[in-house]
Amino acid sequence: MGSGALEFGRTIKANRPFAQLHPPAPYLFEDFLVDALADTPYVSVAQSGTPTAAAAISATAGDPVAGHGGWLAGATDDVDAEIDEVAVGGLAATASAWRADRVGAGGILVCEWGLTIPTALTARQYFAGLTDDPTEGTGTNGSLNIATGTTITDVATDAAGFIFSSLATNPTIWKVGATDSGTQDTAVDTNLTAVFDTWTGLRVEVDVNGDAFFFIRRLRGGSLDFQGKSANGLSPDVLLVPIFTAAPTTTTAVPWEVDYAFVSASHAV
Repeated sequence: MGSGALEFGRTIKANRPFAQLHPPAPYLFEDFLVDALADTPYVSVAQSGTPTAAAAISATAGDPVAGHGGWLAGATDDVDAEIDEVAVGGLAATASAWRADRVGAGGILVCEWGLTIPTALTARQYFAGLTDDPTEGTGTNGSLNIATGTTITDVATDAAGFIFSSLATNPTIWKVGATDSGTQDTAVDTNLTAVFDTWTGLRVEVDVNGDAFFFIRRLRGGSLDFQGKSANGLSPDVLLVPIFTAAPTTTTAVPWEVDYAFVSASHAV
């Protein structure tokens, strides 16, 4: 007797493969498709000092015009190093849900931020990646930052991601780096020169050993451009949180616009 995928007789014949369903890998995709920031339980924002624009869901953010999903936007205080921080999936002061060593051999921990730098590219720092604390604190320039040359200063103990710094060598070029228990990489230039009001996807992948790999996405849904591997990586047994930060390097407020945040812990098949 025929029955779609199965035929019954003296033998049982399968006409097509059976789906063996299992839970998907843990992941979080925050596209800010809410009316107000308070409507999403997955996002925490800390703005030190007195921000010139409170973080809020924006109908006008985008590159160069609004559209394609929701956006979160804000602007820092106009005080040197007063930081704005956006974290997803890490709502407690020192806790999160993501550890590189939990993905197993062949697995990968992925973090990607979609963002736009609005207005000018001067007198500012941004960081986008993974860190060990969703609130690095008042008067800092980000989890990883650059005050001169290509030397990384780490506020975090463990972090990996993309750094934009007006104080760095080649200041308009995005750089990558990491810190492992306080041992910092030397920042490395990517092949991405920042352009204001231009969308960018910044992706970090960390394997079970804490090795960090960096990729750039130049178009929404576009292919990934590999940028290299961190010299030090980060500690694989540390709880991590996806974070984006913005801070001034002088007394001019820094605006920022975030399109989405994505994080996933994918295990090997």
